[in-house]
Order: sequence, then C-alpha cells, then structure tokens
Amino acid sequence: MTRDPSLFPVTLADERRLDRRRFLAAAGTAAAVALLGDRLGRRAERALLVPPDVPTDDLAALAVGEARTLAAADGREALAVRLDAATVVAFDRRCPHLGCPVRWAAERGRFECPCHGAAFDARTGAVLFGPPTRGLTPAGGAGGVL
Repeated sequence: MTRDPSLFPVTLADERRLDRRRFLAAAGTAAAVALLGDRLGRRAERALLVPPDVPTDDLAALAVGEARTLAAADGREALAVRLDAATVVAFDRRCPHLGCPVRWAAERGRFECPCHGAAFDARTGAVLFGPPTRGLTPAGGAGGVL
C-alpha cells in the first residue's frame, strides 16, 4: 500500500526549513517587537499629556456655569468653565479614551464625552464613569484651576 503524496503536501525540505529553534527565535523576536512598540506608545502618550498653554486674559467675563473653548498656541483646544465666582477650571478638550471632544454639561455640572457616555468631575477632571482609564488633562495652572 503506497501513500498518496497529495494528502500531505509538506515536503521534507519544507519541514526542515522551520525547526523548533527557528520557530522559537521568530516568536521571541515578535514578542520583543510587540513589547518595544507598547513601550514607545506609552512614552508618546505621556508626551501628549503635557497641558496645553491657553490664554487666560478673557476668562473674567465668564458667568458662573458658562464654558468657553480656548485655543492653545500649538493648536490644541481646552475647555474653560467658571464653577463659582472665584474658580475657573480648564481641561484639554480631548477625551483620554478615544480623543473625542468633551463638552460641558451645565445642567449636570460635569464634563461629558458624547462618544461613549463618559463623565468627568468638574473640579478635578477625574473619571466619574465610562470607559476612560484616566481623567482629563488639566490646562494651565495647577490641576486645571486658572
């Protein structure tokens, strides 16, 4: 009884081309490249967390509960809100989840992202609920307070 070679199309030469050592070397290289890419991506993300430098000279006219979009010199946008007579906060307008522009929900007193329904604390920018794993990036001043 002879075996039909078409049932198992891998030839002996093809089988020897990828032995265990070469397979493990290729898998290790792929894992190293993936880890390096992750590390570089995290470093780039931290570089983007630098707060935008926004002009603050025209914020005195903001009424309590009113929001205004401010343009930074580098083209990024921040959203400034007067929380009370003495406190104005500003945060980078990009949601940390997917980069959608957040908006001020005055009736609820918080920042909201329309893309996935995330909400952020008005004073700190911390995540209240939703998919983001970190809060909004403060713009100017310490902790976003201008």
